[in-house]
Amino acid sequence: MKLTPFEKVIQLLERWNSDDLKQLQSWLVVRCEQLESLAQEFELPPVKSGRIVLSVRRFNSIVYRLEKVRCGKENCHRCPHGPYWYGYQRSNGRVVSFYVGKELPSNLM
Repeated sequence: MKLTPFEKVIQLLERWNSDDLKQLQSWLVVRCEQLESLAQEFELPPVKSGRIVLSVRRFNSIVYRLEKVRCGKENCHRCPHGPYWYGYQRSNGRVVSFYVGKELPSNLM
């Protein structure tokens, strides 16, 4: 019977002494905190009212979204406008957005 990777690790860990296991435990705590922090950092920002998201791309810590946007004018018969690319990133715990344009730069494609 073939063991899963998890089962193989458990078999190896059963041979470790308590000091080694405590070091591993400390490392696991730090690693879990790092992964949770990354998950929050890459969490998708909420979609603003009046926008329709057509595509999403990530590049490093920035989320790029292709969106159709309503201008807000009562008598506009061409809404929604676009699509336009917007970038979103976290800065000091807040989501900051910026206009990119009708096309993404070629290095982000």
